[in-house]
Amino acid sequence: MNHPILNQSRIFKLYAIVWLIVAAVHTGINWYVYDFSVGIAVADSLIFNVLMFFLGLSVWFPIFYIDRTKERVSLIVQYIVVGAVTVGVWLLLGYELLELFLNQEHTEALTGKNPVVIRATVGGLIFMLFVLIYYMLIFYNELEEKNRQHETMNRLLRETELNALKSQLNPHFLFNSLNSVSALTITDADAAREMINKLSEFMRYSLKKNEDALLPLRQELKNIARYMEIEKVRFGDRLLCESEVPQDCKDILVPVLILQPIFENAIKHGVYESIEPVSIRTFCRLNNEYLEISVINNFEDDEMNRKGEGVGLANVQNRLQLIYNRADLLTINKENSYFEVVIRIPLNSQTPS
Repeated sequence: MNHPILNQSRIFKLYAIVWLIVAAVHTGINWYVYDFSVGIAVADSLIFNVLMFFLGLSVWFPIFYIDRTKERVSLIVQYIVVGAVTVGVWLLLGYELLELFLNQEHTEALTGKNPVVIRATVGGLIFMLFVLIYYMLIFYNELEEKNRQHETMNRLLRETELNALKSQLNPHFLFNSLNSVSALTITDADAAREMINKLSEFMRYSLKKNEDALLPLRQELKNIARYMEIEKVRFGDRLLCESEVPQDCKDILVPVLILQPIFENAIKHGVYESIEPVSIRTFCRLNNEYLEISVINNFEDDEMNRKGEGVGLANVQNRLQLIYNRADLLTINKENSYFEVVIRIPLNSQTPS
């Protein structure tokens, strides 16, 4: 682990400012309490505080590399040894520098009014404070690392689940389309060829997009238009489409391929067994918090009850929950032979992936 103070300029500046304040307080005590001259007070303060400034930085390395899994008694002994060495070096160098820069009379006066025992006690308290601060920094960094690992695991899990949902979606639609192409090759070769071309465009779009990407609604609607053209090749006039989407809705970002399962569900439960034309209508509106997209189709009651709602809507529900971390973004309404699916896209999530 990198040094938490030396490797972060902001923290290093704060560390330096704290020691400047400590040195100023130390100078004031020497001058006001012990009645030393300003020169002696400043010299004593600078020597001992500058030494502790650098020794405090060096304390990080034995603290970090001490095996913290050992028994508590063993750890305490190790810290006592490190603290004793640190304070001893601090005092030894401090007094040597005092004798170097001050005369013997001043040195003896400083030693007499501020004895070694007091300095050693202060040095021990400072060392304990360093241990506490460094332990807090170690704990904070380890917590941050665990959070990053947790976030990475969640992202990988989310990608895995989204890919699993995609593996359900694409084959389901592809198999249905290929079965229709197979039938059209017998009855209408031109229609089969047209459907293959449209199918290739649709699949090219779905394969080049990331399943958790966000893109403008206008692109999704364009892709839905391709999908409906494919289905109209099969169903002809039995499939009717209406769309009422204001321009201000079309730039809102939505998950890629979020609409296709809804339309597939509408066709599956509305058109497959119906003799009468089935209309699929799309409405959009904006409010303060959401883009609401509503897809409504008529259906025959017996057909819907027999087939159920299928895997497509569960797929959409799961994707919305994975992407937005909310379970209330899809609503289903069935009333008077009309089936409505409403999805809500939070406007506070408008950041492209």
